[in-house]
Amino acid sequence: MRATLRIVRESLILGFAEMRAVYTWRTWTFGWLVRLLCQAAFYALLGRYVGDDATMRYVLVGNIVVLACMEATIVVISLAGERRIGTLPLLAITPSGHLPVYLGRGLQWTATGLTSSLVAWCALPPLLGAPLPWPRAAYAAPVIVLILASSYGYGCALAGVALRTRGVEWLVLNLAYGIVMTFGGVNVPVTVWPAPLRIAVNALPVVHGLQAVRGILDGAPPGHVLRLLGAEALVGASWYAVAALSMERLVSAGRRDGSLGHAG
Repeated sequence: MRATLRIVRESLILGFAEMRAVYTWRTWTFGWLVRLLCQAAFYALLGRYVGDDATMRYVLVGNIVVLACMEATIVVISLAGERRIGTLPLLAITPSGHLPVYLGRGLQWTATGLTSSLVAWCALPPLLGAPLPWPRAAYAAPVIVLILASSYGYGCALAGVALRTRGVEWLVLNLAYGIVMTFGGVNVPVTVWPAPLRIAVNALPVVHGLQAVRGILDGAPPGHVLRLLGAEALVGASWYAVAALSMERLVSAGRRDGSLGHAG
């Protein structure tokens, strides 16, 4: 456990050092963060245009929460970058084992994702004239942490695809996020989809967590909310298991044929 916590700490230090090479606090705040806020506001205003104030709030809540998923899945790019520059084998030979290192490679995106979602959660509803019901909104906000965790596992699992097929990381990232945003109840309820698709989307992150957030805001019974949180945690754990298996097979194959060290 101590070694794992040390890896988490070092991963965050590395991740934020990497971000500082790309962003200053001004460019991140007024570039990246404002871009995310504008995206959520755009969909919310579109919801008002095609519906009413209730539709706008539904869409706004969904798009604020899904920002966490969007940023968490950027781990796909972080891991693919390690292979592109030829440093992936160095992660595979760490004394503590490669899985904690691989799974920790994009942790900085969970920190920025939480920041983005919480800023949007507090700023956008009053700004757009759709205030959330407080203090229930405060109780719903911590669910974003669970959604971040499950989305990060989802991103790590899909990173296994990007690591096997070089040059597709941006396609994988955008498909991963786009599928959740389209089918996961962000802009329209999951119930609008055909039954087979409704069943399939239950395997996606965000779906159950977002329903729990909406339930808290609407005053749903605690038992109902807890069941949804349990489902979100189960989905997240399943994606971490897929990620661990995928990366284990990638490393095993790479050690046998030497392919792990080939830069893209």
